[in-house]
Amino acid sequence: LSGMKEGFSYLKINKGILYIIISMTLLNFLSRLSYENILSPMILARSNNSEFTLGVVTSILGLGGIIGGLIVSTVKLPQNKVKMLFYSATFSFLFGDLLMAFGQNIYVWSIAAVAASVPIPFTLAAQSVLIYNNVKTEMQGRVFAVRNAMKFTAIPIAILLGGAISEYIFEPFIHGASNLAAFLRTLIGDTNGSGMALMFIFTGIMGSLSCLLLANNKQVKKINVQ
Repeated sequence: LSGMKEGFSYLKINKGILYIIISMTLLNFLSRLSYENILSPMILARSNNSEFTLGVVTSILGLGGIIGGLIVSTVKLPQNKVKMLFYSATFSFLFGDLLMAFGQNIYVWSIAAVAASVPIPFTLAAQSVLIYNNVKTEMQGRVFAVRNAMKFTAIPIAILLGGAISEYIFEPFIHGASNLAAFLRTLIGDTNGSGMALMFIFTGIMGSLSCLLLANNKQVKKINVQ
């Protein structure tokens, strides 16, 4: 607790690193809200309970993460790690989450799985480089303690909330009588699981907008990577 307190004090002064840690906490929250929670029931509901479809999509998600990791470890990465972090995360949210929402077959969902998973190692690598290169060695343990505390607090909250939000907010809304609901049904379909698909649209928009805003934050842009 003493170390975490010192870490928070350090981050109050180094706001760029603080905003990066907050952003990663938010991204973890949004991804757990959707992928860890409702991806499987959404695909099953919208594929007539096809276990084969679910197996293929989830396997591609895992494979995409491995491929992204191999690329990160073998190619020369961009100098600007701030842009690398936020733009790769933006790509994942925009093309991963939104394609998951609009897709209604194994082919679109498979493309979405690639788009969602391959950029993630780029985001994680950029975050680590930024912290290691911009935090004093003697403070890194404390800063990572703060990061992990925030991250591992957000994850279970998102997992607990995801199902309830989907069932009690997004499902009733998408099947409601409003003009907006009717318009959204033309985009994502009026089927079982449409509310869960709408939740992917929500996380995709929220995730990508927050990434673009933080990428242009003055404090974050001040961070220099050697």
